[in-house]
Amino acid sequence: MYLRYFGFDSYPFAATPDPTFLYLGHSHREALGHLLYGAGEQGGFVALVGEVGTGKTTLIRALVKNETPDLDIALCWNPHLGVTEFVATVCDELGVDYDAERDTTLKTLVDRLNAHLLEAHAANRRTVLIIDEAQNLSRAVLEQLRLLTNLETHKAKLLRVILVGQPELDEMLARHDLRQLAQRITARFRLQPLGLAETRAYVQHRLERAGGPQHLFSGAAVMTLRLLTRGVPRLINMVSERALMGAYAHSRPYVGPWTVMRAAAETLPARPRRPQARWWRFALPTGALAVTGIAVGLAWLPDIPRTSAAEGIREAHASSERVAAADPKAKNAATTSSPANAGAGGAGKTPADTPDGGKGGKAAAGDPSKDGSRKDKAESDAASQQGKTQTKTDKTADDEASTDGNQAKSSGEKPKKDTHTLPKGNADMNQLLRLWGVFGAQIRSGCSRLHVGDLRCLDDTGDFATIKRYNRPALLTLQEKDHRQTVLLSRINDDGTVTLVGGEGTRDVDRQLLLKLWTGRFRVIWRSDAGVGLIQPGSVGSAVVWLRKRLMQIDGKHPDSQVGPPSPVYDDALGKRLKAFQKSHGLKPDGIAGPRTQMMLNGAVPSPGAPSLTPTKSSDKK
Repeated sequence: MYLRYFGFDSYPFAATPDPTFLYLGHSHREALGHLLYGAGEQGGFVALVGEVGTGKTTLIRALVKNETPDLDIALCWNPHLGVTEFVATVCDELGVDYDAERDTTLKTLVDRLNAHLLEAHAANRRTVLIIDEAQNLSRAVLEQLRLLTNLETHKAKLLRVILVGQPELDEMLARHDLRQLAQRITARFRLQPLGLAETRAYVQHRLERAGGPQHLFSGAAVMTLRLLTRGVPRLINMVSERALMGAYAHSRPYVGPWTVMRAAAETLPARPRRPQARWWRFALPTGALAVTGIAVGLAWLPDIPRTSAAEGIREAHASSERVAAADPKAKNAATTSSPANAGAGGAGKTPADTPDGGKGGKAAAGDPSKDGSRKDKAESDAASQQGKTQTKTDKTADDEASTDGNQAKSSGEKPKKDTHTLPKGNADMNQLLRLWGVFGAQIRSGCSRLHVGDLRCLDDTGDFATIKRYNRPALLTLQEKDHRQTVLLSRINDDGTVTLVGGEGTRDVDRQLLLKLWTGRFRVIWRSDAGVGLIQPGSVGSAVVWLRKRLMQIDGKHPDSQVGPPSPVYDDALGKRLKAFQKSHGLKPDGIAGPRTQMMLNGAVPSPGAPSLTPTKSSDKK
């Protein structure tokens, strides 16, 4: 229903435990580590416990999807079985050959299973039995399970067992009559709900995995979501799904805290009432208002900017739109004047915070207030910030002009006569894509929805130093009085000029002129070698392996020089190395490899076929 409206490829908060959407927070990463240990060479008996909806089944599916070549996994989803039925189920899952009509005794089934396990061990294969909802196992089945773990050689267990269940499983294993089984458990772990920061990352991760913008939920909305769901992933999915439908039904470009509260009231189960506690009727609405007030207030707190001068304009406009969105007329006015809607290619809505110290994507503001005085103050702040930014931009332009003039003077070159004339017409996305070898494309969708092979699009703001660091052709938004123009910056020349492409031709233009007219907004194309938009703490898979190898290449090491395959789990050591890279390249050292960081990582290693702004020596000779 809302997929097309928000630009999703699939439903981001579906109720099914899809491992594609798995987010590994601290607790979930530890839990997956315990599962991997249980399936490893030294594994034996492992217990994973967690409350309802914390993601236990999703972790199991992620382990199964990992497809380890020397691992056989038997899954038991239905624990309400008798002893013989249970052993027969294990045999069926492992593909043990037995006659269902004749081999009906428990001894025959166990003998067949033992023979199969010995054959697997001889072939250097490990066998793991995973039982979900293990708190529902009968005492007789648990005792048989203990006996199955007696199948072993002198050096290894033939059958590794992982019990997954609710907290009642711990209570059951603590019983005196099950102490023999409890003593065999070599590792236990209790899965915890998500904290506030993890809830924010979890929501953004699922939105990104579904192919949509990552910042549809405002900071206040995420805080409200965490408070109401207590960080339980299943409840987060339920409320978030309903909140997206609510935002779609009211034609809102984002989800705010009030939308989350309404969604929670419609989806979360009601808690039992206490007849003797009458005061809660007044305390609950008051507490809800207080929580939302705090959440909205925190959402208004500004983030600490990295450097970009143009970000001040962007944040001021975003602040103004958060207030003005309550009034339809004011909302339209704010949308019309917003640089996000007037940016390169005409794409985008209210910008939102993204990793790597930049801004981009769709709206991520909280639900707006109707207070007119706050609106006036926000607009006044926007005007003040814009004036400061313009002064800084002019100063940067003067510095650039001074440098370029000295270069021209020392070389004895005369400036070209046409360096103060812009090319005519507006450049578009198709011209930018042609520089990447994509011809015949007709791109009419927004930047965030662009998926041409492994090419992705990023709307950003910054200064000329940012453009130089990215070193990729970019669509720039220029503004002179009431005239707005989009040009394609295709080259930075050594003589103080830049090559600009318009809709009707190409010109070398003096850099000072460009800097005086440029609004600070630009759009670039980048290649997603990792295949995902974000690599962050909690990530696992091929994208993490790509990040490890790329950082090794940057350090001058060959990726195949290390012993064993690279770890697919984002750990602390990888985070420290990535932060060091980000800091050395002028990025926000947050340990999150978003589009900006991935662009820098790609630029640090020669990439055939990727266009650049700075001419190489080989291209100069040609």
